Amino acid sequence: MTRRALPAALFATLAAALSLTACSGGDADPAPGAAGSSTDAVTVQNCGRDVVFDSPPQRIVSGWPTSTELLLELGLGDRLVGQYNTASSQGDPLPQYAEAYAAVPVLSDAAPTRETLLAAAPDLIWADGSYLFDGQQLPTIDELAAQGTQVLVLSGFCDDGGTSAVTDVDDDLDTLGAALGVTDQTDALRDQVDGQLADIEASTADLAPVDAAVISTYEGTVYTYEGVYSDMLERAGGANVLAGTLPEGTYFGELSAEQLLATDPSALVYLLSGDETPEAARALLQQDFPSLSAVAADRLVFLPQIDSTNLRVVDGVQSLADQLAQLR
Repeated sequence: MTRRALPAALFATLAAALSLTACSGGDADPAPGAAGSSTDAVTVQNCGRDVVFDSPPQRIVSGWPTSTELLLELGLGDRLVGQYNTASSQGDPLPQYAEAYAAVPVLSDAAPTRETLLAAAPDLIWADGSYLFDGQQLPTIDELAAQGTQVLVLSGFCDDGGTSAVTDVDDDLDTLGAALGVTDQTDALRDQVDGQLADIEASTADLAPVDAAVISTYEGTVYTYEGVYSDMLERAGGANVLAGTLPEGTYFGELSAEQLLATDPSALVYLLSGDETPEAARALLQQDFPSLSAVAADRLVFLPQIDSTNLRVVDGVQSLADQLAQLR
């Protein structure tokens, strides 16, 4: 395969870095505690990889809306040089982040091109998964590291979401705190998240779980979900009646209408995508599955799919707990 030429912006960045290295005398030992010295280097674990940061990244590209929100919550908006998989395709940012979110350059509403990504000259990409870094759509993770761009993947999506869980947010906060040099902020935020989740679980601990199926629809096809959604449902006082039906290592898959009708769950948790509304989803279910007990009795719970990652997962669990309480 022919090697693509480096974009002008990245070439200029690399050239400037080489020039600075030459001027500073590359053979000299760095002063103790100087940026880039071994005393500053931090190694974090991510998806089975040791990722080394010689200094905290200052140019970050975010690959998921809730990841952008989390970086803004940590006060790191000035380090964000781009975002993709943006809110326009996944859902609106929360009001408290909307203004700062809008100021982050949009590289693409979906997957960015290689040229667009590299032109942003990031030293860190915080990605929603490793699927894009295949050497075709984007350079591989190793290729990016060789040219000075590290990649961290949301810990729940190291295996494309097959084993994702609510507490992935704790792992990501630990990783980000160490890598970005903001452990005080991430430690405090982790304590807050853990406290909120503990309060929700305590409020549902003595209640009989509400049996429910977790589904969504797209262009006439029904999908069911496990992974983080089963975990969220359990913490909120429910139980996923379709847990265990998907192949190991996957968190979503097609569900036939016959399977759904045969299961006939007492409640449905419907995952909303993008700008899909509960009203539209309810109308669709009433049209396509009027004989389902949950649909006939209007035992329907709605959850935006975006409320399952980063800080939004706490909102998602709370929303499920509140809606399930109304069904008891």
